[in-house]
Amino acid sequence: MRHKKLVIFQGLLLLLLGACASPSERTLSLNAPSYAVLPNGSQPLDPKQLSPMFAAVAAIPGDNLIRYLERKSGHALNMLSLSGGGQNGAFGAGFLIGWREKGGRPAFDVVGGVSTGALLATHALLGTPADDAKLEEMYTQITKHNIYNDKSIFNLLSGADSLRDTAPLRALIAKYVTAETLRRVASAYDDNRLLVVGTTNIDYGQTWVWNMSLIAKAADLELYRKVLLASASFPIIFPPVEIEGHLFVDGAARSNVVVPGMGGTQKPNPPLFGPGNLYLIDNGRVTQPPEALRRALGDVAATTIGVMMEQSMQTALIRSYFGAKALGYAYKMVGIPDEVNIGKDVLAFDPIQMRAAFDAGRALAKQPDPWTRTPPNSGDIPAWALKSLITP
Repeated sequence: MRHKKLVIFQGLLLLLLGACASPSERTLSLNAPSYAVLPNGSQPLDPKQLSPMFAAVAAIPGDNLIRYLERKSGHALNMLSLSGGGQNGAFGAGFLIGWREKGGRPAFDVVGGVSTGALLATHALLGTPADDAKLEEMYTQITKHNIYNDKSIFNLLSGADSLRDTAPLRALIAKYVTAETLRRVASAYDDNRLLVVGTTNIDYGQTWVWNMSLIAKAADLELYRKVLLASASFPIIFPPVEIEGHLFVDGAARSNVVVPGMGGTQKPNPPLFGPGNLYLIDNGRVTQPPEALRRALGDVAATTIGVMMEQSMQTALIRSYFGAKALGYAYKMVGIPDEVNIGKDVLAFDPIQMRAAFDAGRALAKQPDPWTRTPPNSGDIPAWALKSLITP
Protein backbone atom coordinates (compact mmCIF):
# COMPACT_ATOMS: atom_id res chain seq x y z
CA MET A 1 0.00 0.00 0.00
CA ARG A 2 2.86 2.35 0.85
CA HIS A 3 4.32 1.73 -2.59
CA LYS A 4 1.05 2.76 -4.24
CA LYS A 5 0.80 5.84 -2.05
CA LEU A 6 4.36 6.83 -2.97
CA VAL A 7 3.59 6.43 -6.67
CA ILE A 8 0.49 8.62 -6.48
CA PHE A 9 2.32 11.16 -4.33
CA GLN A 10 4.97 11.33 -7.06
CA GLY A 11 2.18 11.89 -9.55
CA LEU A 12 0.91 14.85 -7.57
CA LEU A 13 4.43 16.26 -7.46
CA LEU A 14 4.54 15.96 -11.23
CA LEU A 15 1.42 18.06 -11.48
CA LEU A 16 3.06 20.73 -9.34
CA LEU A 17 6.25 20.59 -11.42
CA GLY A 18 4.33 20.71 -14.71
CA ALA A 19 5.22 24.36 -15.16
CA CYS A 20 8.86 23.31 -15.52
CA ALA A 21 8.11 21.63 -18.85
CA SER A 22 6.19 22.72 -21.91
CA PRO A 23 4.06 19.88 -23.29
CA SER A 24 2.81 20.47 -26.81
CA GLU A 25 -0.73 21.79 -27.13
CA ARG A 26 -3.42 19.59 -28.64
CA THR A 27 -6.51 20.42 -30.65
CA LEU A 28 -9.83 18.90 -29.68
CA SER A 29 -10.54 16.11 -32.14
CA LEU A 30 -13.81 16.29 -34.04
CA ASN A 31 -13.34 12.86 -35.60
CA ALA A 32 -16.49 10.83 -35.11
CA PRO A 33 -15.65 7.29 -33.96
CA SER A 34 -16.34 4.50 -36.41
CA TYR A 35 -16.79 1.79 -33.78
CA ALA A 36 -17.66 3.48 -30.47
CA VAL A 37 -20.88 4.72 -28.88
CA LEU A 38 -21.95 6.13 -25.54
CA PRO A 39 -23.34 3.56 -23.06
CA ASN A 40 -26.90 4.52 -24.04
CA GLY A 41 -26.18 3.94 -27.74
CA SER A 42 -25.89 7.61 -28.74
CA GLN A 43 -23.20 9.21 -30.86
CA PRO A 44 -20.30 10.42 -28.67
CA LEU A 45 -19.91 13.74 -30.50
CA ASP A 46 -23.68 14.28 -30.81
CA PRO A 47 -25.27 12.67 -27.73
CA LYS A 48 -28.80 13.65 -28.79
CA GLN A 49 -28.55 11.36 -31.81
CA LEU A 50 -28.60 7.57 -31.82
CA SER A 51 -25.43 6.06 -33.27
CA PRO A 52 -25.68 4.80 -36.88
CA MET A 53 -24.51 1.42 -35.55
CA PHE A 54 -27.95 1.09 -33.94
CA ALA A 55 -29.95 1.91 -37.08
CA ALA A 56 -30.99 -1.71 -37.64
CA VAL A 57 -31.73 -2.14 -33.94
CA ALA A 58 -33.98 0.92 -33.83
CA ALA A 59 -36.00 -0.24 -36.83
CA ILE A 60 -38.50 -1.94 -34.49
CA PRO A 61 -40.04 0.36 -31.82
CA GLY A 62 -39.03 -0.73 -28.33
CA ASP A 63 -36.20 -2.94 -29.56
CA ASN A 64 -32.64 -2.39 -28.41
CA LEU A 65 -29.38 -4.23 -29.00
CA ILE A 66 -30.32 -7.15 -26.75
CA ARG A 67 -33.76 -7.61 -28.30
CA TYR A 68 -32.07 -7.43 -31.71
CA LEU A 69 -29.56 -10.14 -30.78
CA GLU A 70 -32.32 -12.28 -29.28
CA ARG A 71 -34.21 -12.03 -32.54
CA LYS A 72 -31.11 -12.92 -34.56
CA SER A 73 -29.97 -15.81 -32.35
CA GLY A 74 -33.40 -17.23 -31.49
CA HIS A 75 -32.84 -17.58 -27.73
CA ALA A 76 -32.48 -15.66 -24.46
CA LEU A 77 -28.96 -14.37 -24.03
CA ASN A 78 -26.19 -15.09 -21.56
CA MET A 79 -24.25 -11.86 -21.00
CA LEU A 80 -20.98 -11.50 -19.10
CA SER A 81 -19.62 -8.23 -17.70
CA LEU A 82 -16.05 -8.11 -16.36
CA SER A 83 -15.04 -5.20 -14.14
CA GLY A 84 -11.74 -3.42 -13.65
CA GLY A 85 -9.34 -4.27 -10.85
CA GLY A 86 -5.73 -4.39 -12.06
CA GLN A 87 -3.95 -7.49 -10.79
CA ASN A 88 -7.25 -8.72 -9.35
CA GLY A 89 -8.30 -9.70 -12.84
CA ALA A 90 -6.71 -12.96 -11.74
CA PHE A 91 -9.91 -13.56 -9.76
CA GLY A 92 -12.02 -13.33 -12.91
CA ALA A 93 -9.67 -15.64 -14.80
CA GLY A 94 -9.81 -18.20 -12.01
CA PHE A 95 -13.59 -17.96 -11.73
CA LEU A 96 -14.10 -18.58 -15.45
CA ILE A 97 -11.83 -21.63 -15.35
CA GLY A 98 -13.47 -23.02 -12.20
CA TRP A 99 -16.87 -22.50 -13.81
CA ARG A 100 -15.83 -24.58 -16.80
CA GLU A 101 -14.40 -27.29 -14.55
CA LYS A 102 -17.64 -27.47 -12.54
CA GLY A 103 -19.72 -27.50 -15.71
CA GLY A 104 -22.57 -25.31 -16.86
CA ARG A 105 -20.60 -22.33 -18.12
CA PRO A 106 -22.42 -21.06 -21.20
CA ALA A 107 -20.99 -19.83 -24.47
CA PHE A 108 -21.57 -16.15 -23.80
CA ASP A 109 -23.64 -14.23 -26.32
CA VAL A 110 -22.37 -10.83 -25.15
CA VAL A 111 -19.19 -10.02 -23.24
CA GLY A 112 -18.31 -6.56 -21.94
CA GLY A 113 -15.05 -5.61 -20.24
CA VAL A 114 -13.43 -2.59 -18.62
CA SER A 115 -9.76 -2.15 -17.66
CA THR A 116 -8.40 -5.55 -16.58
CA GLY A 117 -11.84 -6.88 -17.54
CA ALA A 118 -11.15 -5.69 -21.09
CA LEU A 119 -7.99 -7.81 -21.13
CA LEU A 120 -10.02 -10.83 -19.99
CA ALA A 121 -12.93 -10.24 -22.37
CA THR A 122 -11.61 -11.52 -25.70
CA HIS A 123 -10.70 -14.99 -24.47
CA ALA A 124 -13.78 -15.12 -22.25
CA LEU A 125 -15.92 -14.66 -25.36
CA LEU A 126 -13.98 -17.23 -27.39
CA GLY A 127 -14.29 -19.59 -24.46
CA THR A 128 -12.33 -22.72 -25.39
CA PRO A 129 -10.06 -24.60 -22.94
CA ALA A 130 -7.10 -23.17 -24.88
CA ASP A 131 -8.44 -19.65 -24.29
CA ASP A 132 -8.80 -20.43 -20.58
CA ALA A 133 -5.18 -21.57 -20.55
CA LYS A 134 -4.16 -18.20 -21.99
CA LEU A 135 -6.09 -16.39 -19.24
CA GLU A 136 -4.41 -18.48 -16.56
CA GLU A 137 -1.00 -17.74 -18.05
CA MET A 138 -1.77 -14.02 -18.35
CA TYR A 139 -2.76 -13.71 -14.71
CA THR A 140 -0.50 -16.18 -12.90
CA GLN A 141 2.75 -16.10 -14.86
CA ILE A 142 3.50 -12.37 -14.93
CA THR A 143 5.00 -9.69 -12.70
CA LYS A 144 4.97 -5.91 -12.85
CA HIS A 145 7.84 -6.10 -15.35
CA ASN A 146 5.39 -7.57 -17.87
CA ILE A 147 3.12 -4.53 -17.41
CA TYR A 148 5.23 -1.38 -17.10
CA ASN A 149 8.66 0.22 -16.83
CA ASP A 150 9.42 3.05 -14.42
CA LYS A 151 10.41 6.32 -16.06
CA SER A 152 13.60 8.13 -15.19
CA ILE A 153 13.52 11.34 -13.22
CA PHE A 154 14.76 13.11 -16.35
CA ASN A 155 11.72 11.92 -18.30
CA LEU A 156 9.42 12.88 -15.45
CA LEU A 157 10.74 16.42 -15.38
CA SER A 158 10.66 16.78 -19.16
CA GLY A 159 6.91 16.94 -19.56
CA ALA A 160 5.97 13.28 -19.04
CA ASP A 161 2.26 12.44 -19.08
CA SER A 162 2.62 9.48 -16.70
CA LEU A 163 4.87 7.92 -14.12
CA ARG A 164 5.38 4.70 -16.01
CA ASP A 165 5.74 3.41 -19.53
CA THR A 166 3.43 0.60 -20.70
CA ALA A 167 5.59 -0.81 -23.50
CA PRO A 168 5.61 -4.22 -21.73
CA LEU A 169 1.80 -4.23 -21.55
CA ARG A 170 1.59 -3.40 -25.25
CA ALA A 171 3.85 -6.38 -25.94
CA LEU A 172 1.74 -8.60 -23.69
CA ILE A 173 -1.45 -7.61 -25.51
CA ALA A 174 0.25 -8.26 -28.86
CA LYS A 175 1.27 -11.73 -27.66
CA TYR A 176 -2.26 -12.77 -26.74
CA VAL A 177 -4.25 -10.83 -29.35
CA THR A 178 -3.14 -11.81 -32.84
CA ALA A 179 -4.63 -11.62 -36.31
CA GLU A 180 -5.95 -15.15 -35.75
CA THR A 181 -7.62 -13.99 -32.54
CA LEU A 182 -9.43 -11.28 -34.49
CA ARG A 183 -10.58 -13.79 -37.09
CA ARG A 184 -12.12 -15.87 -34.30
CA VAL A 185 -13.84 -12.82 -32.74
CA ALA A 186 -15.20 -11.92 -36.18
CA SER A 187 -16.46 -15.49 -36.65
CA ALA A 188 -18.23 -15.30 -33.28
CA TYR A 189 -19.91 -12.10 -34.44
CA ASP A 190 -21.18 -13.97 -37.51
CA ASP A 191 -22.86 -16.26 -34.98
CA ASN A 192 -24.46 -13.18 -33.32
CA ARG A 193 -22.02 -13.13 -30.37
CA LEU A 194 -20.79 -9.66 -29.43
CA LEU A 195 -17.74 -8.22 -27.64
CA VAL A 196 -17.59 -4.66 -26.27
CA VAL A 197 -14.98 -2.72 -24.26
CA GLY A 198 -15.31 0.48 -22.24
CA THR A 199 -12.78 3.34 -22.24
CA THR A 200 -12.77 6.88 -20.85
CA ASN A 201 -12.37 9.72 -23.36
CA ILE A 202 -10.74 12.37 -21.19
CA ASP A 203 -11.05 15.09 -23.84
CA TYR A 204 -14.84 14.80 -23.78
CA GLY A 205 -15.32 13.37 -20.28
CA GLN A 206 -17.32 10.43 -21.66
CA THR A 207 -17.39 6.66 -21.50
CA TRP A 208 -16.94 5.27 -25.01
CA VAL A 209 -18.07 1.70 -25.57
CA TRP A 210 -16.23 0.07 -28.45
CA ASN A 211 -17.75 -2.64 -30.63
CA MET A 212 -14.71 -4.92 -30.72
CA SER A 213 -16.58 -7.41 -32.89
CA LEU A 214 -16.89 -4.84 -35.71
CA ILE A 215 -13.23 -3.89 -35.31
CA ALA A 216 -12.39 -7.59 -35.65
CA LYS A 217 -14.60 -7.85 -38.74
CA ALA A 218 -12.60 -4.96 -40.23
CA ALA A 219 -9.39 -6.86 -39.34
CA ASP A 220 -7.99 -3.71 -37.72
CA LEU A 221 -5.53 -5.38 -35.36
CA GLU A 222 -3.78 -2.13 -34.40
CA LEU A 223 -7.02 -0.43 -33.33
CA TYR A 224 -8.20 -3.53 -31.45
CA ARG A 225 -4.98 -3.62 -29.43
CA LYS A 226 -5.04 0.14 -28.86
CA VAL A 227 -8.54 0.01 -27.38
CA LEU A 228 -7.52 -2.76 -24.99
CA LEU A 229 -4.44 -0.79 -23.93
CA ALA A 230 -6.50 2.39 -23.48
CA SER A 231 -9.09 0.62 -21.35
CA ALA A 232 -6.36 -0.63 -19.00
CA SER A 233 -4.32 2.62 -18.77
CA PHE A 234 -4.75 3.80 -15.18
CA PRO A 235 -4.52 7.63 -15.27
CA ILE A 236 -1.40 9.39 -13.96
CA ILE A 237 0.36 6.04 -13.47
CA PHE A 238 0.09 4.86 -17.10
CA PRO A 239 0.15 7.10 -20.19
CA PRO A 240 -3.10 7.88 -22.02
CA VAL A 241 -3.63 6.34 -25.44
CA GLU A 242 -4.45 8.46 -28.48
CA ILE A 243 -6.94 7.09 -31.01
CA GLU A 244 -8.06 9.21 -33.98
CA GLY A 245 -6.94 12.36 -32.17
CA HIS A 246 -8.88 11.52 -28.99
CA LEU A 247 -7.13 10.81 -25.69
CA PHE A 248 -8.23 7.79 -23.64
CA VAL A 249 -7.51 6.37 -20.20
CA ASP A 250 -8.76 3.48 -18.10
CA GLY A 251 -12.45 2.78 -18.64
CA ALA A 252 -12.85 2.36 -14.88
CA ALA A 253 -12.00 6.03 -14.35
CA ARG A 254 -15.62 6.77 -15.24
CA SER A 255 -17.50 3.46 -15.32
CA ASN A 256 -16.13 0.23 -13.88
CA VAL A 257 -18.72 -1.97 -15.62
CA VAL A 258 -20.15 -2.03 -19.13
CA VAL A 259 -23.64 -3.47 -19.63
CA PRO A 260 -24.53 -3.27 -23.32
CA GLY A 261 -28.05 -3.13 -24.61
CA MET A 262 -29.48 -0.07 -22.89
CA GLY A 263 -29.54 2.04 -26.04
CA GLY A 264 -32.64 3.30 -27.74
CA THR A 265 -35.23 5.99 -27.11
CA GLN A 266 -38.00 3.80 -25.69
CA LYS A 267 -38.43 1.36 -22.82
CA PRO A 268 -37.30 -2.07 -24.02
CA ASN A 269 -39.86 -4.57 -25.18
CA PRO A 270 -40.17 -7.73 -23.02
CA PRO A 271 -37.65 -10.50 -23.68
CA LEU A 272 -38.51 -12.48 -26.79
CA PHE A 273 -37.60 -15.88 -25.34
CA GLY A 274 -37.96 -15.40 -21.59
CA PRO A 275 -35.40 -14.12 -19.09
CA GLY A 276 -31.73 -14.32 -19.97
CA ASN A 277 -28.80 -13.81 -17.61
CA LEU A 278 -26.42 -10.98 -16.80
CA TYR A 279 -23.36 -12.46 -15.09
CA LEU A 280 -21.14 -9.83 -13.49
CA ILE A 281 -17.65 -10.63 -12.21
CA ASP A 282 -16.37 -7.90 -9.91
CA ASN A 283 -12.57 -8.15 -9.85
CA GLY A 284 -12.35 -6.52 -6.45
CA ARG A 285 -14.12 -5.90 -3.20
CA VAL A 286 -16.99 -3.45 -3.13
CA THR A 287 -15.94 -2.05 0.23
CA GLN A 288 -12.68 -2.05 2.17
CA PRO A 289 -12.51 -2.47 5.96
CA PRO A 290 -12.09 0.83 7.82
CA GLU A 291 -8.59 1.95 8.72
CA ALA A 292 -7.33 5.13 10.42
CA LEU A 293 -5.67 7.28 7.77
CA ARG A 294 -2.25 8.81 8.38
CA ARG A 295 -2.43 12.54 7.63
CA ALA A 296 0.30 12.64 5.02
CA LEU A 297 -0.10 13.86 1.45
CA GLY A 298 0.73 10.52 -0.18
CA ASP A 299 -1.60 8.58 2.10
CA VAL A 300 -4.46 11.04 1.67
CA ALA A 301 -4.04 11.14 -2.12
CA ALA A 302 -3.89 7.35 -2.53
CA THR A 303 -6.78 6.66 -0.19
CA THR A 304 -8.94 9.35 -1.76
CA ILE A 305 -8.40 7.87 -5.22
CA GLY A 306 -9.23 4.44 -3.80
CA VAL A 307 -12.50 5.75 -2.36
CA MET A 308 -13.36 7.39 -5.69
CA MET A 309 -12.78 4.13 -7.56
CA GLU A 310 -14.75 2.19 -4.94
CA GLN A 311 -17.67 4.56 -5.37
CA SER A 312 -17.44 4.15 -9.14
CA MET A 313 -17.84 0.39 -8.67
CA GLN A 314 -20.78 0.72 -6.28
CA THR A 315 -22.57 3.03 -8.71
CA ALA A 316 -21.82 0.66 -11.57
CA LEU A 317 -23.29 -2.29 -9.69
CA ILE A 318 -26.54 -0.43 -9.02
CA ARG A 319 -26.69 0.72 -12.64
CA SER A 320 -26.01 -2.78 -13.94
CA TYR A 321 -28.78 -4.17 -11.74
CA PHE A 322 -31.17 -1.58 -13.12
CA GLY A 323 -30.06 -2.50 -16.64
CA ALA A 324 -30.63 -6.20 -16.07
CA LYS A 325 -34.11 -5.61 -14.68
CA ALA A 326 -35.02 -3.22 -17.48
CA LEU A 327 -34.03 -5.93 -19.94
CA GLY A 328 -36.03 -8.55 -18.04
CA TYR A 329 -32.87 -10.52 -17.26
CA ALA A 330 -31.59 -12.22 -14.10
CA TYR A 331 -28.76 -10.41 -12.29
CA LYS A 332 -25.97 -12.59 -10.91
CA MET A 333 -22.72 -11.19 -9.52
CA VAL A 334 -19.64 -12.41 -7.68
CA GLY A 335 -16.72 -10.59 -6.07
CA ILE A 336 -13.54 -11.46 -4.22
CA PRO A 337 -14.24 -12.92 -0.75
CA ASP A 338 -13.11 -10.75 2.16
CA GLU A 339 -10.67 -13.30 3.55
CA VAL A 340 -8.52 -13.48 0.40
CA ASN A 341 -5.18 -11.68 0.69
CA ILE A 342 -5.06 -9.56 -2.45
CA GLY A 343 -3.15 -6.65 -0.92
CA LYS A 344 -4.18 -3.02 -1.33
CA ASP A 345 -2.25 -2.06 -4.46
CA VAL A 346 -4.08 -3.27 -7.57
CA LEU A 347 -1.09 -2.20 -9.69
CA ALA A 348 1.47 -4.25 -7.74
CA PHE A 349 1.10 -7.30 -10.04
CA ASP A 350 2.41 -9.41 -7.21
CA PRO A 351 2.54 -13.10 -8.25
CA ILE A 352 1.59 -14.35 -4.77
CA GLN A 353 -1.44 -12.06 -4.49
CA MET A 354 -2.49 -12.83 -8.07
CA ARG A 355 -2.29 -16.56 -7.41
CA ALA A 356 -4.39 -16.09 -4.26
CA ALA A 357 -7.04 -14.19 -6.24
CA PHE A 358 -6.96 -16.77 -9.06
CA ASP A 359 -7.33 -19.72 -6.68
CA ALA A 360 -10.14 -17.94 -4.81
CA GLY A 361 -12.05 -17.37 -8.04
CA ARG A 362 -11.55 -20.95 -9.15
CA ALA A 363 -12.77 -22.32 -5.81
CA LEU A 364 -15.74 -19.96 -5.60
CA ALA A 365 -16.96 -20.94 -9.07
CA LYS A 366 -17.18 -24.57 -7.95
CA GLN A 367 -19.59 -23.75 -5.12
CA PRO A 368 -23.19 -24.91 -5.69
CA ASP A 369 -24.45 -21.33 -6.06
CA PRO A 370 -21.76 -18.62 -5.86
CA TRP A 371 -23.97 -15.80 -7.13
CA THR A 372 -25.35 -12.76 -5.36
CA ARG A 373 -28.62 -11.61 -6.92
CA THR A 374 -28.90 -8.06 -5.61
CA PRO A 375 -26.40 -5.20 -5.59
CA PRO A 376 -24.81 -4.09 -2.31
CA ASN A 377 -25.96 -0.91 -0.62
CA SER A 378 -23.18 1.01 1.14
CA GLY A 379 -25.55 3.70 2.39
CA ASP A 380 -25.54 5.98 -0.65
CA ILE A 381 -29.22 5.52 -1.45
CA PRO A 382 -32.20 4.99 0.93
CA ALA A 383 -32.98 1.35 1.68
CA TRP A 384 -36.58 1.84 0.50
CA ALA A 385 -35.34 3.06 -2.88
CA LEU A 386 -33.13 0.01 -3.37
CA LYS A 387 -35.95 -2.24 -2.18
CA SER A 388 -38.33 -0.69 -4.71
CA LEU A 389 -35.79 -1.41 -7.41
CA ILE A 390 -35.30 -5.01 -6.28
CA THR A 391 -38.95 -5.86 -5.63
CA PRO A 392 -40.85 -6.63 -8.86
